[in-house]
Amino acid sequence: MPVRWESIIIDDWLRDGDGRISEEPLGGKEKFWIIGPDGVEYLFKYARSDPDGTNVRGEDWAEWAVHQLAELIGVPTAIVIPGQHCGRRGSLSRAVWHEREQLIHGNELLTRHNPDYDATAHRENPGYTVGAVRAALEGVAAPTACESPVVSGFEAWAGYVMLDAWVAGRDRHHENWAAINHAGSLRLAPSYDHGNALGFQESEEQAAKLAADDERLARWSQKGRSFHFAGRPALVQVANTALQLAGNAVQSYWRSKLAAVTVASLTEIFEQIPYLSDQGRRFRISLLTYNQERIVNDQ
Repeated sequence: MPVRWESIIIDDWLRDGDGRISEEPLGGKEKFWIIGPDGVEYLFKYARSDPDGTNVRGEDWAEWAVHQLAELIGVPTAIVIPGQHCGRRGSLSRAVWHEREQLIHGNELLTRHNPDYDATAHRENPGYTVGAVRAALEGVAAPTACESPVVSGFEAWAGYVMLDAWVAGRDRHHENWAAINHAGSLRLAPSYDHGNALGFQESEEQAAKLAADDERLARWSQKGRSFHFAGRPALVQVANTALQLAGNAVQSYWRSKLAAVTVASLTEIFEQIPYLSDQGRRFRISLLTYNQERIVNDQ
């Protein structure tokens, strides 16, 4: 199916007022839940800008692009649609759980496994490690969209952090992944909240410099670290650790999926984004190609 950027105006949609998910407690961005014409609930997040509405940051297109990129490698994510509300840009993320299901965030799962885990610490949490996540996800199944050999929640989660490393996504804190409780059975929720990725914050001038200089691009990418995991590890290190713990078959599966991505498929995605210049597109495609090589070769 061809990739298409189709922004939806949601001014006439209804706010979710049933009290179940009418407020979004996590994170600091402006956002709200809304019900689409199809009766499905979506989280609308405004793209941040200067107070006068100028200099709009790119979280909206980054969120959409990561969803498209995740589809290339088989990582299940919340469906993302570009949107506008009252003239302001944003993104719509479809709810990943249904009315009779419960979303259990990662910090709660980690606390259930280890009562001493600090569920309130966000940056450099000493208890937040890949090994701790693996233990907390014991008994949690993979999302239904995952293919064999990915059957456990942790095996799927390893794909999530590989996606993070690929797209330079730095926001995998312990509330940025979850399990879904369906009638007492737990499965990992699709990945969500990917706006902090792909160097969305870089100016056109900086993007042009990065696109034109391979060494500068490499230095930029190698600075990518997680501020949430213990020790502030590099994003690629988090991915490699998770893939190794997931076992040889799963590790080979995820790396092979990433290795199969072509520049043509990346170009098709980024050519759809109306807010990027040619230099901006080249920077993101070069970044993804560089990170792809690092991850596939376990560097």
